[in-house]
Amino acid sequence: MEIMRLLDELDELEAAGEKWYTKVIPGFIGKTVIDAEEFLSLLHELRSSLPEEMTTASQVAKDRERIVREAQEERAKILEAAREQAQRLVSNDELVKQAEQRAEEIIKQAKVEAAALQAEAEAWARSLVERLENYIQRLAATVEKTKKALASPPNASRRTERPPSTQ
Repeated sequence: MEIMRLLDELDELEAAGEKWYTKVIPGFIGKTVIDAEEFLSLLHELRSSLPEEMTTASQVAKDRERIVREAQEERAKILEAAREQAQRLVSNDELVKQAEQRAEEIIKQAKVEAAALQAEAEAWARSLVERLENYIQRLAATVEKTKKALASPPNASRRTERPPSTQ
């Protein structure tokens, strides 16, 4: 998935960044310096990927509606076929009894099959929408956390002294 790849690249960018532990330059205590151009490029790609995921969520909802509608249409066809078959069998008393019994069985079976198909379609669609919703929430939280980290002033309590480098 494109968004996950971009988030991984952001993680890699942070991991590869140069760590600063200096008291000489105010505001750079415990900070990581990363390539701004690369960061902004990844952020732009991430933003451009979001509408695709939202489009996918919309498509999932449409697919759910289509599946439910098709299940209802199939149920109606099965019920109609059962009624037609029952009417053809109404020629004498014994045939009428048999036809009614068979029609009821077909209708019951059709209702069970239609309900099962509809329940399965709804469960599948619900599951897909929930997974997508969780994914988008995690993504939004990550973006918010990154924005806060970039916008927050340096925290004086996080100062870590490091001996000067000998290089």
